[in-house]
Amino acid sequence: MANLEKLKTLIPLHELEQEAQQQIYNALKLDFLKTLAIMPDCHTGYTLPIGGVALLDGVISPDYIGFDEGCGMCCIVTDMLASKLNKKHWEKIFKKIYDIVPVGVGVPRTKAYYDIPQFKTASGDKDLQKKVVDKQYVQVGTLGSGNHFIEIGENRTGHVVITIHSGSRNIGHSIADYYMRLSRMVDKHLPDGFLDLNSEHGITFSIDLEFSLQYALDNRMLMMIDVMGILGFNGHDQTIYLRQMINENHNHAIIRDDGVLHRKGATPAELGVLGVIPGTMKSGVYITKGLGNEEYLSSASHGAGRKMSRNVAKKSISLEQHKKWMDGIIAKVDKSTLDEAHGAYKNLATVINQQEGILIDVVDYVKPIVNIKG
Repeated sequence: MANLEKLKTLIPLHELEQEAQQQIYNALKLDFLKTLAIMPDCHTGYTLPIGGVALLDGVISPDYIGFDEGCGMCCIVTDMLASKLNKKHWEKIFKKIYDIVPVGVGVPRTKAYYDIPQFKTASGDKDLQKKVVDKQYVQVGTLGSGNHFIEIGENRTGHVVITIHSGSRNIGHSIADYYMRLSRMVDKHLPDGFLDLNSEHGITFSIDLEFSLQYALDNRMLMMIDVMGILGFNGHDQTIYLRQMINENHNHAIIRDDGVLHRKGATPAELGVLGVIPGTMKSGVYITKGLGNEEYLSSASHGAGRKMSRNVAKKSISLEQHKKWMDGIIAKVDKSTLDEAHGAYKNLATVINQQEGILIDVVDYVKPIVNIKG
């Protein structure tokens, strides 16, 4: 039976789709679940809903992290004034980013980037080892597809801000898939999708997961360097900005004294920690500061949250409406991005209001000028 005393939520569950509600109730039935916090951008995910944060007792779950391990946000506030560039400049920048940064499903870098450590799986599995190493050097520095993006915008003081949302690409997916399948064959005293933290496989997953988290950061940083170069920042400037860069990942597991904290699409919001919460191609980005609300596991939403699936969005949103929403923003506005259209998501301002002063304080807001999608 679901133990509702373990649930902390800022939104009524009846506002969620039936599948997301069922995923929540399934989690609340687990004996080893200590707390489940639901963020206001919650919607159906894989096993655990996106926008779910689970504290597990002595158990780690590849399912509760998801396939894109380490997916997250990087953000740099520059000293460049957005008003210094006109529309023609921004259009050139838009095209140049697409020319330099590989975007889309499975699109590799034309020149491999070797300045990262080679993966060595703790599992000893030769197939996993080969699968990751074969792709890790051509996939790093690539955006991917779906809701991943590069966005350049203007903040409240008129300065240019670069924001990147991406993850661990095929590398994290391969590692996640391996341990998801493994969890269904071992640790039979636990349900499918869970590993005893102190078991052999729980330990090896924790080690390989750390590689995914670092790889995802390296991936975002390499794209950030590309974009800074396109904007005209030299190597010295880039080094300074990278030191100031906000980085957070919202798909991970953290081993704490009181258990294993799993965030599945949730922004870390420990006291004073800066976070980045984006919305749609139209609605921009909020920079936030965590309030350390441990009742909600020191977490916040990772975005606005979908209100319709990709398939439904493609069928129900017209290209004409998509173009109206995106008026004034330089972006790929065609049938290929209909599933990412503004109307496919919840209202970002509403989602921010539901958690401001409780989980986070808003530090800044960035309105989009250029948006890059896979």
